Amino acid sequence: MPRAYRSPTLVSLLLGLVLPLAGCSPDTSSTAEIPTVVDSHVIQAGNGADITRLSGRVQAAERATLSFEIAGKIERIAVDVGDRFEAGAPLATLDDERYRLVARQRQAEAREAEASLIEKRQDYRRQSSLAEKGYVSDTQLDTARAGLDTAESRHASAVAAQELAERDLAQTTLNAPFEGSVSARQAEPSERVAANQAILEIISDREGFEVATSVPETLVDALSTGTTHSIGFPALGGGTLPATLTQLGTQPRSSNDYPVILSLDEPPEGVRAGMTAEVELSLAGAAQDASLLPIPLTALVYDDEQHAHVLRIDEDGRLENVEVTVVDIGEERAKVRGELAPDERIVARGTEFVDPGQVVSLLDQGPERYN
Repeated sequence: MPRAYRSPTLVSLLLGLVLPLAGCSPDTSSTAEIPTVVDSHVIQAGNGADITRLSGRVQAAERATLSFEIAGKIERIAVDVGDRFEAGAPLATLDDERYRLVARQRQAEAREAEASLIEKRQDYRRQSSLAEKGYVSDTQLDTARAGLDTAESRHASAVAAQELAERDLAQTTLNAPFEGSVSARQAEPSERVAANQAILEIISDREGFEVATSVPETLVDALSTGTTHSIGFPALGGGTLPATLTQLGTQPRSSNDYPVILSLDEPPEGVRAGMTAEVELSLAGAAQDASLLPIPLTALVYDDEQHAHVLRIDEDGRLENVEVTVVDIGEERAKVRGELAPDERIVARGTEFVDPGQVVSLLDQGPERYN
């Protein structure tokens, strides 16, 4: 049987078709990593100056909570919230009947003790005179001396009790310690109140107004008394006014915030106690540090031990975990210190969806600036 004849030209053509197809077959030996798209932020250099914005509240520089030093039933309250008064004016009174009776009783006891003292003093003088003449014994003289001593003690005690009773009677009237107005009223007539129970809260505008706020422990060393800062009042329109830091607390409140008091150099017209204030603190010292870098608040990542981190994007688009120290936190940004440098790029949002070591690509969006 004759052998089939294959043309060399046909064989070459078939081989030319097969070899390219073999080169196009997929390589399943490795899988390419698909980058995750992230929103990024380019770190800007610190400028060496820093202003922290906080909320505060206006309060009168001179204020007091008034109360009776004694217990009793309120007979009258002469003022209400918003009423003005002069220094020394009677603001409230207690029913004083019981205290008047006690004062009269103590007066009678003091007079009785005084009469007894006079009698014992005369007796002692008589006994002394007789003892000098030898008509009485030393024992009788000592008895007279002891009786006089007892009478003197009882008289002194009775006089002190009388003074206390008269003082309590005077305390049934609550007088204004200075000229001002009533900011709060916490009791009503016919109500029985205990000693030192708050009755009225009063304020004075003679010493001006001040603003109370608080700062985190990381900023305490950057503040000092006597420095000038700025305060704005949303209820009074735009603009800020100078204020002097007069008090810096040494004991923190809750959440390690330290109280701060700023005195308004020139209180604006219309300012009232209780108004909201926007405080701009100019920080100094450690806070005015070029190593502090502003970043978006959403870029911070916290581990199980509440240590702060950011995710830096290297030149190959791979994420690196960098620990930072948070020095200041605002509404939208934070000031941090760490192994970061200006112009480096970090993940700005969505840090919970990526991990260190992961490759990412950048969202088509310009870097945000946090000054």
